[in-house]
Amino acid sequence: MEKKTLADYLRQKKKQNSFEWQSITKAADAMNMTQPAVSIQLKNLQEQFSVPLSEIIGKKIYITEFGQELVETTDRIFAEMNSIETKMLELKGLLGGKIRISSVSTGKYIIPYLMSGFMQIHPHVDISLEVSNRYTVLAHFQENTTDLALMSILPEDLDLEFISIAENNWYLACAYDKIDLYKEQIDMGNWKKVPMILREKGSGTRTTMEKFFSDREIPIESKMELASNEAVKQAVMAGLGVSVLSNFSMTQELIDKRLAIISYPGFPLKADWKLVWLKQKKHAPAVKAFIRWLGENKTKIFKDHFPSIESLGI
Repeated sequence: MEKKTLADYLRQKKKQNSFEWQSITKAADAMNMTQPAVSIQLKNLQEQFSVPLSEIIGKKIYITEFGQELVETTDRIFAEMNSIETKMLELKGLLGGKIRISSVSTGKYIIPYLMSGFMQIHPHVDISLEVSNRYTVLAHFQENTTDLALMSILPEDLDLEFISIAENNWYLACAYDKIDLYKEQIDMGNWKKVPMILREKGSGTRTTMEKFFSDREIPIESKMELASNEAVKQAVMAGLGVSVLSNFSMTQELIDKRLAIISYPGFPLKADWKLVWLKQKKHAPAVKAFIRWLGENKTKIFKDHFPSIESLGI
């Protein structure tokens, strides 16, 4: 089922990439520029060439064959420039280059801390980070547009390597003022009276959560399905229901008594945060250095920045 869904996503993404910016207005929005500024830039660029770079058909703007060749040539030029800059830094004994990292949405709570120390040591390394849902991260692997990814649940259809970063624990959580109500229903086995808030299908959190309840033949009633961990957390704090949340996403909310943990046999659910890459991927020196650095420093990073829930006495 996952393979089919991922394939459908990739086909849709390809379609969107082909057509979503067929207007100057949409391109300007995507680049955080004004429409007149983009129009001027296009006009100035076109004046450098006697062959059309684009054409307007109906109300849409299309790139010409020559325009596409120019884009591809420009990409190669910038790639070579980056390569030259990296080699210059290497000759000076410095590490340079670019690292592309993708992370599932829950990873946003920890990925900045994984990057920070490395970037201080190697200021000439450029790290680009995209935080999105699990399907998008897997799509980046399929398209070979990322070097590394942070996730907990690995797909079965990709040949991947990884290093484990830290244990990721998921707890059954609800709004602080709803703990007695939901705990009473759960203790009586009335799970159908406990509204469950779910992540989107295919997310690592939802996959783990559904397996837990399915293995125990516990029927659950879902009243809401949301696309990010933060949205789920906000809905839970608003008293809309119960969900499974990562310990990394709710420490402060537990301290502030906005969330509460519902104890139940089998919880917390456990999986490791993993830094993942394609097995056949040939990494640049900067990527190799980051993997090595993280492997050596991960324990200290989590000790310094992420106290366990048990240590908080909650």
